[in-house]
Amino acid sequence: MRITIEEIDSASMRLIGYTPQPSFVVRFRSAAFSGVARLVPALDNAEDCAGIEISVEITQGSVTQFSVIDHPEMNSVEALDEPGSFKVVGTVESQSGEPGAQGYAFIMAGEACFCLSEEEMGGIWPDPGSAVAFIARDVTLWDEAL
Repeated sequence: MRITIEEIDSASMRLIGYTPQPSFVVRFRSAAFSGVARLVPALDNAEDCAGIEISVEITQGSVTQFSVIDHPEMNSVEALDEPGSFKVVGTVESQSGEPGAQGYAFIMAGEACFCLSEEEMGGIWPDPGSAVAFIARDVTLWDEAL
């Protein structure tokens, strides 16, 4: 997904990930949604990120309120009051793995792609094409240039 970084808080640096990388709180916008999240940039100087457009992958710290919805709504991602939290309504694009063996579902909401584990989906294994809704918390945007 392509985002434009509107504002970055260079004082909010925190190391995250399996190979710890510096991340920063940013205000961003994209064609799919906008809001506040953590960014793991490829640039060394965080201040250089303000105003630039980059491609990112999305991860989340946790998922709550996951459900398969009967009547698909328009796919959307909406920022919630809690920074880094978003309400997602999307469609299961594809799956990886088998039920009961830590499978993953790739959920599209516009141009935003969320990868959820079977555990994050509460053990539910929705078919491709299913409409789903959930809250993604502690969203992090990873610069694809890394």
